[in-house]
Amino acid sequence: MSVESQIIEMQKVPVTKNRNFMFLFIAALFSSPGYYVYLIGAEWLMLTLTDNRFYFGMLFLAASIPRLLLLTAGGIIADRFNKRTILFLSDASRALLILVLIFLVWTDAVTAFHLIGLAVLFGMSDAFSYPALNALTPTLLHDDQLQRGNSLIQMTTQISPILGPALGGGMIALLGFEGVFSIAFGMLALSSLAVLLITLKKDEEGVEKPTPWEDLKEGFRYARKNELVISVVIVAFFINFFFSGPLAIGLPIIVKDIFEGSAIGLATVETSMGIGALLGAILLATIKLKKPGVALIGSLIALGILTAGTGLSVYLYLTAILVGIMGFLIQLINIPLMTMMQQTTEKKMLGRMMSFLMTVSTGLVPVSFLLTSSLLAAGVSIQLIIIVSGTVVTLIGIYCLKNKTIMRYQ
Repeated sequence: MSVESQIIEMQKVPVTKNRNFMFLFIAALFSSPGYYVYLIGAEWLMLTLTDNRFYFGMLFLAASIPRLLLLTAGGIIADRFNKRTILFLSDASRALLILVLIFLVWTDAVTAFHLIGLAVLFGMSDAFSYPALNALTPTLLHDDQLQRGNSLIQMTTQISPILGPALGGGMIALLGFEGVFSIAFGMLALSSLAVLLITLKKDEEGVEKPTPWEDLKEGFRYARKNELVISVVIVAFFINFFFSGPLAIGLPIIVKDIFEGSAIGLATVETSMGIGALLGAILLATIKLKKPGVALIGSLIALGILTAGTGLSVYLYLTAILVGIMGFLIQLINIPLMTMMQQTTEKKMLGRMMSFLMTVSTGLVPVSFLLTSSLLAAGVSIQLIIIVSGTVVTLIGIYCLKNKTIMRYQ
């Protein structure tokens, strides 16, 4: 079957009846929550092992640096090799890493440095799975189905902060760390099995380039000519610096140190974000945005305001409400952004463009984690850090109102 025939066929098959896409959806349904179950367990374990919050920040930094360094290679590999195999190896390797952690916890040998080392290996795995997943989705669906398909995949991603913290926080309390990490292992193992059920045509995988170096140069040439790619990446580059680090590191610390809460309290806040994000994904799976660029920028401004409000909050449940609304807004930013990129990118370039987007947009995230950790170590309040970060995100959003490439995108 030719590529053109496959595209025509994809038009006739609804997203929810597309066999390959549904297996991808099921795999993501296990993979993302499984990772979050592991993550909340690792976060709380780190907070339990040491009172030095610098090490807690290093948990995020350790994952982000190898992810950043290897993303470009991950994009090239996604365009040259079987994307299904890449996703399988990623989920299977993460499951094995969790088995190692279970052994360390069971033998009471786990240390902060073990958690940081495992975070490095998880970051390496992410660098290859992210471009493969986002390049595979538009390969399985027609362009007109991408917003809905991305929304469904995002649902699984955002069910993660719901099921992940709920299962993780509950299992820490009931079964201890061995229980929470065992659940994470099982979910990632099931995800890897679901990926194996996806079948791809040979011509869906694209044509291999003579050398990876030529692939890399072609990718950069293509990105430079795409005005939308440049606009989106520049905006995301600065947003991630002022949002990802302070919030990822800040929420667990606020719950434990400011609110004097427990793992259940952290689960409540992170679950709230997951619920908001899930509602945003459901909304975009049922409606089609006429002006996605306007929705993206408007949501960005509101996100910055609410982030600053989170830093001002002195109540756990008020924080959970604010974070829930932020989760909703994040979907109104991420899904249109991803759909714009996929719709305007040639299929053979998708892996490289997805890795380019994440590499550049998250380029400052390790610096953000390091700076946030350093400020905390210097005695700066995490609440002040979050207030300033939210204010800057708001100003970036207001400035982006001048960006006609994004604002006028149909």
